[in-house]
Amino acid sequence: MIQSQSRDRHTQLAQWLHRLVETLRTQQGSTWRDLVQTVSGKNAVIDLDEIQLLLRAKVGEQLEIECEHIQAAESVNFKTSSATVQDVITGRLTFDKAVAQQKILLRGSLQDLLDIHQVLLGILADSAINPQLRHLWTEFNQDWSDVSSVPPSLALEHQISSYGEFIRQVPTDVLGIVVDLPQEDTTDTN
Repeated sequence: MIQSQSRDRHTQLAQWLHRLVETLRTQQGSTWRDLVQTVSGKNAVIDLDEIQLLLRAKVGEQLEIECEHIQAAESVNFKTSSATVQDVITGRLTFDKAVAQQKILLRGSLQDLLDIHQVLLGILADSAINPQLRHLWTEFNQDWSDVSSVPPSLALEHQISSYGEFIRQVPTDVLGIVVDLPQEDTTDTN
């Protein structure tokens, strides 16, 4: 029974990811171009509420994403909870703050992380104006977790931005260090 439930969750997550990709493909905007450029020919393991999928992005005539159900992967590239996804989608938490608070764990090269960051911010921006994405997130909110009433995605101008989250993670004693720069010798040696 539990294994069947887990398999259903894997299937459900894979279907949502495919719908997300198809919605972006249909839209053909900058987020789609960034996604194609970022993931083409790459593999990644994602973990959402302990449900893991191995994603393979194959490039042919068009981008194809294959999802393989796995359990207990040694290395995960993206790990989070459905509650965090809901908070980010609805604007209650910024993606950057979720990463800084380790509510979203990312693993990859610096360039891959920057590229994924760009794609995710594009998806968030598109979600505020694209009815298909909003419907996908509403369905996710209703079907994936136990949260019964999550507000819809807010338009970006209504989301509260919190800047400086990374600097707030630096201990105050480190921030209080004063560095004296050597004085330049202003006397002329000629």
